[in-house]
Amino acid sequence: MKKNHSGHYSVGMIAAVLISLSAVCPFASIHAAPSAVQESNVSSPPNHNESFQVSPTESKSPAVPSASPGDVSSKLPVQQQGVPDEVKQTATDTVQSLSSQSPFASWKDAELSYHPLGPGTHSWLVQVNHAGEYIGYLIIGADSNGAYQLNEYGNGPGGPYSMDVLRQSLKSLTETEFSSTDKLQITPMYEEPLLAYWLVRSSTGSPICIDAVTGDPLPVEVADGSWKYKLHNNAISSSTPFLKTQPRAVTVSSDPFDPYDDLGWLQAKHKLSIHNTDQFMDTLKISPRLIFSATSINFAFGGPLSISGYQAWISPEHPSEPILYALTYHDGLSRFVPLKQLWTAGEFYHL
Repeated sequence: MKKNHSGHYSVGMIAAVLISLSAVCPFASIHAAPSAVQESNVSSPPNHNESFQVSPTESKSPAVPSASPGDVSSKLPVQQQGVPDEVKQTATDTVQSLSSQSPFASWKDAELSYHPLGPGTHSWLVQVNHAGEYIGYLIIGADSNGAYQLNEYGNGPGGPYSMDVLRQSLKSLTETEFSSTDKLQITPMYEEPLLAYWLVRSSTGSPICIDAVTGDPLPVEVADGSWKYKLHNNAISSSTPFLKTQPRAVTVSSDPFDPYDDLGWLQAKHKLSIHNTDQFMDTLKISPRLIFSATSINFAFGGPLSISGYQAWISPEHPSEPILYALTYHDGLSRFVPLKQLWTAGEFYHL
């Protein structure tokens, strides 16, 4: 299998790879078999910093191309770098811990697949599969000190980086942004606070970013990074190391709801003052349905977010300082996002 002069794999090879990938496997995978999880059968990993190239039409209906035996390898090329041991250990420990809770019971005998997110970044998508079906995900990233932490996690279908969602989005964009002969370089990306997206570079136009959950085009400021200037505050650092914590039972305060069903929360009188975990937990007892909104940068959170519960992670050494992940829903997916990323970047409202 040969690379073109730009260092990316040929369109023909990528079309073949896309055929072999399921809707729950967003790009060429790196699989590992740490303790308590099983290894999926997959070919060798791609380089962490490589994107893939496709044309919009191939993304709609990819077909296996004809090629001489000398040009096509039976496996993806072996790479020098693999999944960091710290990422595998964090994923294994997290899955083991969560599987002891009833909502995550099916994670007990899960197969984990690892996928690097973005060139030069330190984030990894870990997909959780059971009996061949996608059942959840983790996103693990390095903090400012280089220690790996759990950026977010989800239980159920509809997780980020679905190839089906990407194909449908590219199909729509072909009609407005790309020509049928355009060659697209596509890179899965993840940026704090909670921005999961595909970076799509075309051979003829400006880069376009696609939300990796919804498939919606993102503002142009995502591609050039200018949106970050609107993020005035960084997340508050916790004195409790995540790796030393254990999850408590999920607290559910209300049924799933859509923040767009009732826009009454936009009124100033519904704004809340939440600046720490105690205030958050106490507020949910009184107002079981909350909305988080970061106004002009809601896209960086997948928001506005409907919040109807949380999961606390407790350290035996710091039992009074829980790490909280707020519970929100998206099309059947229970998504848990770190509360510390929310209260410094936006506002909370109640219905």
